[in-house]
Amino acid sequence: MKKEINKNILNSLKEEEVDYNKNNENLIQQQQQQNREKEDITNEDDDEKYNLWNPKPISSSSSSSSSTSKSKSLKTTDLQKEMSEKLKGSRFRWLNETLYTSHSKDAFKEFSEDKSLFDQYHSGFKSQVESWPINPLDLIIDDLSSIKQRKRIADLGCGEAKLAERLQHKHTIQSFDLVAINDRVTACDISNLPLKNESIDIAVFCLSLMGTNFIDFIVEAERILVKGGLLKIAEIESRITDINAFTNEIQQHGFNLIKKNEQHQYFTLFEFSKLQQKDQQFMRSLKQYQKLKKQQGTDEPVLKPCLYKKR
Repeated sequence: MKKEINKNILNSLKEEEVDYNKNNENLIQQQQQQNREKEDITNEDDDEKYNLWNPKPISSSSSSSSSTSKSKSLKTTDLQKEMSEKLKGSRFRWLNETLYTSHSKDAFKEFSEDKSLFDQYHSGFKSQVESWPINPLDLIIDDLSSIKQRKRIADLGCGEAKLAERLQHKHTIQSFDLVAINDRVTACDISNLPLKNESIDIAVFCLSLMGTNFIDFIVEAERILVKGGLLKIAEIESRITDINAFTNEIQQHGFNLIKKNEQHQYFTLFEFSKLQQKDQQFMRSLKQYQKLKKQQGTDEPVLKPCLYKKR
Protein backbone atom coordinates (compact mmCIF):
# COMPACT_ATOMS: atom_id res chain seq x y z
CA MET A 1 0.00 0.00 0.00
CA LYS A 2 2.80 2.43 1.00
CA LYS A 3 4.84 1.58 -2.11
CA GLU A 4 1.82 2.25 -4.29
CA ILE A 5 1.35 5.73 -2.75
CA ASN A 6 5.04 6.60 -3.26
CA LYS A 7 4.79 5.46 -6.87
CA ASN A 8 1.84 7.78 -7.44
CA ILE A 9 3.74 10.72 -5.98
CA LEU A 10 6.76 10.06 -8.20
CA ASN A 11 4.53 9.88 -11.26
CA SER A 12 2.97 13.21 -10.42
CA LEU A 13 6.43 14.80 -10.06
CA LYS A 14 7.23 13.87 -13.67
CA GLU A 15 4.25 15.69 -15.11
CA GLU A 16 5.13 19.05 -16.79
CA GLU A 17 1.73 20.72 -16.94
CA VAL A 18 0.44 22.17 -13.70
CA ASP A 19 -3.26 22.43 -13.04
CA TYR A 20 -4.12 25.07 -10.44
CA ASN A 21 -7.08 23.02 -9.25
CA LYS A 22 -5.12 19.90 -8.30
CA ASN A 23 -4.68 18.95 -4.69
CA ASN A 24 -1.68 19.49 -2.42
CA GLU A 25 0.52 17.05 -4.38
CA ASN A 26 0.83 19.77 -7.03
CA LEU A 27 2.75 21.97 -4.61
CA ILE A 28 5.36 19.23 -4.32
CA GLN A 29 5.49 18.93 -8.10
CA GLN A 30 5.97 22.68 -8.48
CA GLN A 31 8.88 22.73 -6.02
CA GLN A 32 10.54 19.90 -7.95
CA GLN A 33 10.15 21.83 -11.20
CA GLN A 34 11.77 24.89 -9.60
CA ASN A 35 14.73 22.83 -8.46
CA ARG A 36 15.20 21.46 -11.97
CA GLU A 37 15.16 24.97 -13.45
CA LYS A 38 17.71 26.21 -10.92
CA GLU A 39 19.98 23.32 -11.88
CA ASP A 40 19.50 24.09 -15.59
CA ILE A 41 20.63 27.68 -15.05
CA THR A 42 23.57 26.71 -12.85
CA ASN A 43 24.81 23.95 -15.16
CA GLU A 44 24.51 25.73 -18.51
CA ASP A 45 27.57 25.53 -20.76
CA ASP A 46 27.72 29.32 -20.92
CA ASP A 47 29.44 31.17 -18.08
CA GLU A 48 27.56 33.21 -15.51
CA LYS A 49 27.48 36.27 -17.75
CA TYR A 50 24.90 34.60 -19.97
CA ASN A 51 22.54 34.27 -17.04
CA LEU A 52 22.06 38.02 -16.57
CA TRP A 53 18.95 37.83 -18.76
CA ASN A 54 17.67 34.53 -17.36
CA PRO A 55 14.76 35.11 -15.02
CA LYS A 56 16.09 34.64 -11.52
CA PRO A 57 14.70 31.61 -9.66
CA ILE A 58 11.59 32.39 -7.69
CA SER A 59 11.87 31.57 -4.01
CA SER A 60 9.33 29.11 -2.75
CA SER A 61 6.71 30.75 -0.61
CA SER A 62 6.29 27.62 1.47
CA SER A 63 8.41 26.93 4.54
CA SER A 64 9.59 23.72 6.12
CA SER A 65 8.33 25.06 9.40
CA SER A 66 4.85 25.76 8.08
CA SER A 67 2.08 24.28 10.13
CA THR A 68 0.33 21.26 8.66
CA SER A 69 -2.91 22.91 9.64
CA LYS A 70 -2.71 25.48 6.80
CA SER A 71 -5.81 25.44 4.71
CA LYS A 72 -5.87 23.93 1.23
CA SER A 73 -7.07 27.23 -0.21
CA LEU A 74 -4.04 29.08 1.20
CA LYS A 75 -1.67 26.53 -0.34
CA THR A 76 -3.45 26.84 -3.66
CA THR A 77 -3.04 30.64 -3.52
CA ASP A 78 0.68 30.25 -2.82
CA LEU A 79 1.02 27.91 -5.79
CA GLN A 80 -0.85 30.29 -8.05
CA LYS A 81 1.43 33.12 -6.96
CA GLU A 82 4.51 31.07 -7.76
CA MET A 83 3.14 30.10 -11.14
CA SER A 84 2.28 33.73 -11.87
CA GLU A 85 5.89 34.71 -11.17
CA LYS A 86 7.14 31.96 -13.47
CA LEU A 87 4.81 33.06 -16.25
CA LYS A 88 6.02 36.64 -15.76
CA GLY A 89 9.61 35.45 -16.18
CA SER A 90 8.76 33.51 -19.33
CA ARG A 91 6.92 36.52 -20.73
CA PHE A 92 9.94 38.75 -20.07
CA ARG A 93 12.29 36.35 -21.83
CA TRP A 94 10.04 36.28 -24.88
CA LEU A 95 9.73 40.09 -25.00
CA ASN A 96 13.46 40.59 -24.42
CA GLU A 97 14.38 38.24 -27.25
CA THR A 98 11.80 39.89 -29.52
CA LEU A 99 13.34 43.33 -28.96
CA TYR A 100 16.82 42.02 -29.75
CA THR A 101 15.71 40.30 -32.96
CA SER A 102 13.29 42.89 -34.36
CA HIS A 103 13.78 46.08 -36.37
CA SER A 104 13.14 49.12 -34.16
CA LYS A 105 10.39 50.32 -36.51
CA ASP A 106 8.49 47.04 -36.02
CA ALA A 107 9.09 47.06 -32.26
CA PHE A 108 7.79 50.63 -31.99
CA LYS A 109 4.64 49.69 -33.91
CA GLU A 110 4.07 46.55 -31.81
CA PHE A 111 4.54 48.27 -28.46
CA SER A 112 2.52 51.31 -29.52
CA GLU A 113 -0.44 49.08 -30.35
CA ASP A 114 -0.22 47.17 -27.07
CA LYS A 115 1.38 49.29 -24.34
CA SER A 116 0.88 46.50 -21.79
CA LEU A 117 3.80 44.70 -23.45
CA PHE A 118 6.12 47.46 -22.29
CA ASP A 119 4.76 47.24 -18.74
CA GLN A 120 5.35 43.48 -18.73
CA TYR A 121 8.86 43.92 -20.11
CA HIS A 122 9.94 46.47 -17.53
CA SER A 123 8.36 44.54 -14.69
CA GLY A 124 10.54 41.59 -15.69
CA PHE A 125 13.55 43.85 -16.25
CA LYS A 126 13.35 45.28 -12.73
CA SER A 127 13.19 41.75 -11.35
CA GLN A 128 16.40 40.87 -13.20
CA VAL A 129 18.28 43.99 -12.09
CA GLU A 130 17.65 43.07 -8.45
CA SER A 131 19.84 39.99 -8.90
CA TRP A 132 22.71 41.77 -10.69
CA PRO A 133 25.90 42.55 -8.74
CA ILE A 134 25.84 46.08 -10.18
CA ASN A 135 23.57 48.19 -12.37
CA PRO A 136 25.54 49.96 -15.14
CA LEU A 137 23.04 52.82 -15.07
CA ASP A 138 24.29 53.67 -11.56
CA LEU A 139 27.83 53.93 -12.94
CA ILE A 140 26.70 56.27 -15.70
CA ILE A 141 24.73 58.41 -13.26
CA ASP A 142 27.74 58.68 -10.96
CA ASP A 143 29.88 59.75 -13.90
CA LEU A 144 27.40 62.38 -15.10
CA SER A 145 26.99 63.67 -11.54
CA SER A 146 30.65 64.66 -11.52
CA ILE A 147 30.18 67.04 -14.48
CA LYS A 148 29.85 70.54 -13.02
CA GLN A 149 28.58 72.37 -16.09
CA ARG A 150 24.91 71.83 -16.95
CA LYS A 151 24.61 69.56 -20.02
CA ARG A 152 21.85 68.61 -22.44
CA ILE A 153 21.55 64.84 -22.21
CA ALA A 154 19.52 62.38 -24.30
CA ASP A 155 18.77 59.08 -22.54
CA LEU A 156 18.05 56.74 -25.43
CA GLY A 157 16.11 53.60 -24.48
CA CYS A 158 15.49 55.09 -21.04
CA GLY A 159 12.89 52.68 -19.61
CA GLU A 160 11.43 54.46 -16.60
CA ALA A 161 13.77 57.46 -17.09
CA LYS A 162 15.66 56.89 -13.83
CA LEU A 163 18.54 58.96 -15.14
CA ALA A 164 16.27 62.00 -15.51
CA GLU A 165 14.66 61.31 -12.14
CA ARG A 166 18.00 61.41 -10.36
CA LEU A 167 19.83 64.11 -12.32
CA GLN A 168 17.17 66.54 -13.55
CA HIS A 169 18.29 69.05 -10.90
CA LYS A 170 21.80 69.03 -12.39
CA HIS A 171 21.34 68.55 -16.15
CA THR A 172 18.69 69.07 -18.82
CA ILE A 173 17.64 65.53 -19.69
CA GLN A 174 15.34 64.26 -22.41
CA SER A 175 14.30 60.61 -22.21
CA PHE A 176 13.16 58.43 -25.11
CA ASP A 177 11.81 54.90 -25.44
CA LEU A 178 9.23 52.83 -27.33
CA VAL A 179 6.49 53.73 -24.85
CA ALA A 180 6.07 56.76 -22.56
CA ILE A 181 5.80 54.88 -19.30
CA ASN A 182 5.63 58.19 -17.39
CA ASP A 183 5.59 61.91 -18.13
CA ARG A 184 9.38 62.11 -18.29
CA VAL A 185 9.49 59.85 -21.37
CA THR A 186 8.86 60.65 -25.03
CA ALA A 187 7.71 57.64 -27.09
CA CYS A 188 9.51 57.14 -30.41
CA ASP A 189 11.61 54.88 -32.59
CA ILE A 190 15.20 55.53 -31.42
CA SER A 191 16.37 55.48 -35.05
CA ASN A 192 14.16 58.52 -35.70
CA LEU A 193 14.42 60.90 -32.75
CA PRO A 194 12.30 64.07 -32.53
CA LEU A 195 15.40 66.20 -31.92
CA LYS A 196 17.18 68.85 -33.97
CA ASN A 197 20.64 68.39 -35.42
CA GLU A 198 23.47 69.08 -32.97
CA SER A 199 21.12 69.86 -30.06
CA ILE A 200 22.52 67.42 -27.47
CA ASP A 201 25.78 67.39 -25.49
CA ILE A 202 25.70 63.79 -24.25
CA ALA A 203 23.84 60.74 -25.61
CA VAL A 204 23.42 57.63 -23.44
CA PHE A 205 22.70 54.04 -24.44
CA CYS A 206 22.48 51.91 -21.31
CA LEU A 207 21.76 48.32 -22.43
CA SER A 208 19.51 49.76 -25.13
CA LEU A 209 21.27 48.90 -28.42
CA MET A 210 18.66 46.19 -28.92
CA GLY A 211 17.21 46.27 -32.42
CA THR A 212 18.62 44.48 -35.45
CA ASN A 213 19.25 47.98 -36.80
CA PHE A 214 21.07 49.25 -33.70
CA ILE A 215 23.69 50.91 -35.94
CA ASP A 216 20.91 53.26 -37.04
CA PHE A 217 20.74 54.35 -33.38
CA ILE A 218 24.43 55.27 -33.51
CA VAL A 219 23.92 57.22 -36.74
CA GLU A 220 21.02 59.08 -35.11
CA ALA A 221 23.12 59.81 -32.02
CA GLU A 222 25.80 61.30 -34.26
CA ARG A 223 23.19 63.54 -35.87
CA ILE A 224 21.83 65.00 -32.63
CA LEU A 225 25.18 65.45 -30.87
CA VAL A 226 27.14 68.67 -31.04
CA LYS A 227 30.68 68.44 -32.40
CA GLY A 228 32.80 67.08 -29.59
CA GLY A 229 29.67 65.75 -27.84
CA LEU A 230 29.90 62.53 -25.83
CA LEU A 231 28.38 59.13 -26.58
CA LYS A 232 28.17 56.83 -23.56
CA ILE A 233 27.40 53.14 -24.05
CA ALA A 234 26.98 50.38 -21.46
CA GLU A 235 26.69 46.89 -22.87
CA ILE A 236 26.62 43.29 -21.66
CA GLU A 237 30.09 41.89 -22.23
CA SER A 238 28.83 38.56 -23.57
CA ARG A 239 27.04 40.37 -26.44
CA ILE A 240 30.27 41.81 -27.81
CA THR A 241 31.73 39.39 -30.35
CA ASP A 242 34.95 41.38 -30.73
CA ILE A 243 35.56 44.50 -28.66
CA ASN A 244 37.92 46.01 -31.23
CA ALA A 245 35.44 45.37 -34.03
CA PHE A 246 32.70 46.97 -31.93
CA THR A 247 34.66 50.14 -31.16
CA ASN A 248 35.80 50.34 -34.79
CA GLU A 249 32.19 50.07 -35.97
CA ILE A 250 31.16 52.99 -33.75
CA GLN A 251 34.15 55.08 -34.81
CA GLN A 252 33.36 54.50 -38.47
CA HIS A 253 30.13 56.44 -37.91
CA GLY A 254 31.76 59.68 -36.84
CA PHE A 255 33.15 59.04 -33.37
CA ASN A 256 36.46 58.70 -31.61
CA LEU A 257 36.95 56.32 -28.68
CA ILE A 258 37.99 58.20 -25.55
CA LYS A 259 37.97 55.35 -23.05
CA LYS A 260 36.48 51.99 -22.21
CA ASN A 261 35.97 50.39 -18.82
CA GLU A 262 36.23 46.60 -18.64
CA GLN A 263 36.80 46.43 -14.89
CA HIS A 264 33.23 45.64 -13.95
CA GLN A 265 32.01 42.07 -14.13
CA TYR A 266 29.40 41.40 -16.82
CA PHE A 267 29.37 44.90 -18.34
CA THR A 268 31.66 47.05 -20.47
CA LEU A 269 31.31 50.82 -20.59
CA PHE A 270 32.45 52.98 -23.50
CA GLU A 271 32.83 56.70 -24.01
CA PHE A 272 33.18 58.19 -27.48
CA SER A 273 33.32 61.78 -28.69
CA LYS A 274 31.79 63.04 -31.92
CA LEU A 275 34.42 64.08 -34.44
CA GLN A 276 34.82 67.79 -34.91
CA GLN A 277 34.60 67.23 -38.64
CA LYS A 278 34.48 64.35 -41.10
CA ASP A 279 37.54 65.11 -43.14
CA GLN A 280 38.51 63.44 -46.40
CA GLN A 281 40.74 60.96 -44.60
CA PHE A 282 37.82 59.85 -42.45
CA MET A 283 35.54 59.42 -45.46
CA ARG A 284 38.19 57.36 -47.26
CA SER A 285 38.62 55.21 -44.16
CA LEU A 286 34.87 54.69 -43.92
CA LYS A 287 34.58 53.64 -47.56
CA GLN A 288 37.54 51.24 -47.20
CA TYR A 289 35.97 49.73 -44.09
CA GLN A 290 32.61 49.23 -45.79
CA LYS A 291 34.31 47.76 -48.87
CA LEU A 292 36.29 45.33 -46.70
CA LYS A 293 33.15 44.14 -44.93
CA LYS A 294 31.46 43.57 -48.27
CA GLN A 295 34.46 41.60 -49.60
CA GLN A 296 34.51 39.44 -46.50
CA GLY A 297 30.94 38.48 -47.34
CA THR A 298 29.81 38.49 -43.74
CA ASP A 299 27.24 40.55 -41.96
CA GLU A 300 28.02 39.12 -38.55
CA PRO A 301 26.91 41.75 -36.04
CA VAL A 302 29.43 43.22 -33.64
CA LEU A 303 26.73 42.81 -30.99
CA LYS A 304 25.02 39.45 -30.59
CA PRO A 305 21.34 39.39 -29.70
CA CYS A 306 20.52 37.87 -26.33
CA LEU A 307 18.88 34.57 -27.17
CA TYR A 308 17.63 31.90 -24.78
CA LYS A 309 18.44 28.24 -24.82
CA LYS A 310 15.48 26.06 -25.62
CA ARG A 311 14.82 23.53 -22.87
